[in-house]
Amino acid sequence: MTSLSRALTIRLSLLGIVLFTAFIGAVIAFALITEDPGVLRNDVTSRIIQQGVRPSATTVQVEKTAGLSQIERTSPSLWYLVSDGRSVVEYAPELRPGLPIDIRLDGPTIAAQMRVGGENPLAFDVVEKDGSRIIVATRGGLPGWDLILAHFLRAIAGSALAISVVFGLLIAGAIAMSVSYISDRLRSAAEAAAKIDPKAPRGLLPTEETPVELMPLTTALNAALDKIAGNMEVQRRFMNNVAHELRTPLTVMRGRIDALPNDQMRLALTTDVSRLTTIVSSMLQLARLHSTELPFEPLQLNGIARAVLADLAPLILSNGADVALEEDGERRALIQANEPTVRAAIANLVDNALRHAQAKSTILVKVIDGAVVEVADDGVGIAPSDRPQVTEAFNRMSPNSTGAGLGLTIVRDIMAAHGGTLAILGRPGGGTMVRLVFPPRESGGA
Repeated sequence: MTSLSRALTIRLSLLGIVLFTAFIGAVIAFALITEDPGVLRNDVTSRIIQQGVRPSATTVQVEKTAGLSQIERTSPSLWYLVSDGRSVVEYAPELRPGLPIDIRLDGPTIAAQMRVGGENPLAFDVVEKDGSRIIVATRGGLPGWDLILAHFLRAIAGSALAISVVFGLLIAGAIAMSVSYISDRLRSAAEAAAKIDPKAPRGLLPTEETPVELMPLTTALNAALDKIAGNMEVQRRFMNNVAHELRTPLTVMRGRIDALPNDQMRLALTTDVSRLTTIVSSMLQLARLHSTELPFEPLQLNGIARAVLADLAPLILSNGADVALEEDGERRALIQANEPTVRAAIANLVDNALRHAQAKSTILVKVIDGAVVEVADDGVGIAPSDRPQVTEAFNRMSPNSTGAGLGLTIVRDIMAAHGGTLAILGRPGGGTMVRLVFPPRESGGA
């Protein structure tokens, strides 16, 4: 997964390195262009000679460093002199030039620096080294570009370090501000996306404060959300219209079937029409659930569970099953919910359990702390790999089932509308347990 912050940090860091390198290069190029070539070469030669000077109590010596040896090999007109006032080291004395002013080359003098350019350039330095005052004079040196660049880099090392620290701090600040700004904008968009109602996913991502670079993505997402919402609305209207249009023909068909003289045919057709009626009723429930805003009120889940079981008593008796109700924990607790849909959810679970329970078995309905409902049967159960699919529409786990395949879909959507959860679990002794967990009622709620 690509991190936008990390990618931006790397790119800005590389940009900072490139800019800093370009700045150093520009400084060196400016110095090379503006300085007299002869003065520049003598200046570099003098610095290299000074690196090799080794003063002692009685004499002064000049070590042949790699740089000095290179200059001596490539400079036929090279002359240099080193003196500490007591001894003198002179290279190519026959090439000693005439000095422009009267300066002693073999005796103490004040600290000084002199550069002469033109056709006969000359460098003259008096420097302090290891407690001794050393005279270094030279001309005719031809150092290579590698020595010249090394000289400049050493000369600007301190300034370059200070500039690099300041530049690094500026780059770090720019990175932090940029990453923070982008993160804030993305966080705002993410928060807006999290607030989009799944039932009506219209394009609600903000565009007022969106950076120009992110505007195409935000616009495309808003357009996609609008298309999804439009398609969902078409599907809802279609389901609602079909369900309404089929109810009357099914009612008429049921009346005509009841008038058939053939008992066997009448029973078969009645079963088919009952299943069609169940599908149509379930489709109407789904359409209403998705198209209207549910009114919530404080409810006692324990009382609703008892009422649902009382309403389903004839169906339970006709199936030859027993239903047991257990109430654990706080019985007077309230949830903020919509009563018709909560009743429908519990009724769907009990009806589903009756369809899959074994003959003459007991279905257990348990209410826990007034916010959790569990409905358990002793049927064949549902394999863990199949549980995520059982809440999908028209998914019947058994081909012999007379259900519409919409019961658990309706329960899933009811729980989603309440902000609760639906869990499908197995039982140790076989069968299935479905658990509904409603969110706790906010304190101070109506």
